[in-house]
Amino acid sequence: MAEGRMRQFKNKGKDDVELRRKRTEEMVELRKTRRSDALAKRRQVPDVCELDEKELDLGGDLEGQEDATRNVLSSVAPGIVSSDFNTQLTAVVAIRRLLSTNNRSSTYEEVLRCGYLPILVQLLERQDQPMLQYEAAWCLTNIASGTSEQTLAIVNNGAITPLISLINASPHLSTQALWTLGNIAGDSTQLRDFVIKSGILEPLIGCVLSDPPISLRHLRLVSWVMSNLCRYNQPSPPVDAIALLLPVMKELMVNDDVEVCKDVCWSLSFLSDGQGEELLVKAVVESGIVEQLVSMLGKTQCVILVPALRAVGNLATGSAAQTQLVLDHGALGYFPQLLGSSEERVKKEASWALSNITAGTPEQIMAVAEARLLPLLIHVFATSEFVTKKEAAWAIANFAIAGLPHQLGYFVNCNGVTLLCELLVFKDNQVIKVALNAILAILRSCGDHFEQLAIAFEEGGACTTLETLQTHENPAIADMAGAMVEEFFSLTADTVTDVAPMTGESGYEFAALASASFQLS
Repeated sequence: MAEGRMRQFKNKGKDDVELRRKRTEEMVELRKTRRSDALAKRRQVPDVCELDEKELDLGGDLEGQEDATRNVLSSVAPGIVSSDFNTQLTAVVAIRRLLSTNNRSSTYEEVLRCGYLPILVQLLERQDQPMLQYEAAWCLTNIASGTSEQTLAIVNNGAITPLISLINASPHLSTQALWTLGNIAGDSTQLRDFVIKSGILEPLIGCVLSDPPISLRHLRLVSWVMSNLCRYNQPSPPVDAIALLLPVMKELMVNDDVEVCKDVCWSLSFLSDGQGEELLVKAVVESGIVEQLVSMLGKTQCVILVPALRAVGNLATGSAAQTQLVLDHGALGYFPQLLGSSEERVKKEASWALSNITAGTPEQIMAVAEARLLPLLIHVFATSEFVTKKEAAWAIANFAIAGLPHQLGYFVNCNGVTLLCELLVFKDNQVIKVALNAILAILRSCGDHFEQLAIAFEEGGACTTLETLQTHENPAIADMAGAMVEEFFSLTADTVTDVAPMTGESGYEFAALASASFQLS
């Protein structure tokens, strides 16, 4: 029943291929922007807070850096196998500083080639020497920020178990171990699942619930590691593991820290992605975290709003019940501010999320109308950059496609017809297709008001544009345009112009289209 209901509303006017393509395009863009100000799956630990005149001087040019690297690895680093503590610590510190100040993959590779990795892993278990453990973990953190092959080498040398054991150690050791484990889990689905199966969840959750509480820096690291444990959806992370994390994420969302809230929102966006495991989405819904997620839409920071909107929009791509849950928690009340944001990314994500809501049930479309969001979407389309225009176009067109006849009067009076005519010449084939579907839906469902609407579309230039689109390079667009001209616009000029649309102070008047249950003052 739920599947049929979803087909009826969520995919109306769009086939499954189009929906998947849209999600793929969105994820590609998300990956491009996430690196700078959202969520980095890997973090390299710089060594800038301790630099003094005794620190390594690797030179400014590449050749100088390579010479310095070889010098450190040949003269100082061999001391890592010494039985003398001071000599060994000096060697590990030298390797750590080398990796931190010369953070290039070739340097990491050189350290691996010299055979120091197994020794660094062994030092993680030196409980009698916490400084050695700490410096070794720092080295591994930076190597794990390198290539997938270098990260895998750490795992193959047995580092995961000792790193997990360090989570319960002192704060310094715990944070460094978490940093390394986060880098490893963020590398791939295989390593993510291996880290989970190796037992990271219990000590990780323990960090959040500890008494006394851990430091904010520590908490930020925990939330980041959790986000990497939620990454990827092919395959998705184990549902039983996520079920354990969700109550902790709910606890973290009470925190006012921007970094913590940002990472939890990204976690929820990964888990709610429509391409992943449906049971994960079910777990998110049943955890009760959606209310707190929706409340994040009231934040002002872009780094929180983008993942929060992504997660809310993901939930709205699911069943009508999921979309309704988002609405029941007051999501639409935040959208006037979101659509009016000065941040282009926020407006884009807000428009995208609304496009999934306006593809919903008639009641949900009514809620969008009653929240007065359609004029705001039209303004976003008129004033924003191309990628944002595209999302606003989907939201507006979906309103027309999935709406009921009595809602069309409001759509027309919001200048929706003019906008649909503009979308027919939009520089994106998918948008043109959805605009064609919207016009088709309106003209087929307007009943006695067909001629009035046909004139409105003609005045907007739709007739001329449809004739041009019959020769469009995209066969689907050309065929659909031709069929629409034949079905709707093949009347003689005299027949059409005999009927003039009624106009009032608020625009076209479609008495039968405005039911008593749809009143906007």
